[in-house]
Amino acid sequence: MEHFSENDINEAKKRVREMQNRADGFVSNKGKSGNHSAKKEKENVKAEKENTNEKNNQSPQASQEEDKSNIIILALILLLSHEEADNMLILALLYLLL
Repeated sequence: MEHFSENDINEAKKRVREMQNRADGFVSNKGKSGNHSAKKEKENVKAEKENTNEKNNQSPQASQEEDKSNIIILALILLLSHEEADNMLILALLYLLL
């Protein structure tokens, strides 16, 4: 079983928050006042600042490992696209890069 470092867990939490913020942008606020959406926007900005701070606090080694992972995923996408693989698989790999 693979063990996850604290940086891996923090990165996963950051991605969850990013996806929740994106999803909130797509959901309409029917019956809600303008103040609520302004409050939500402030919360989103605050979360983005926290995400930036977390990323800046990463060790250089963790950053290099993330870069290596991204390169491997990009290479897989390139190979699979040339092999005319299933588009859903390629989209799933693209999602991992977010």
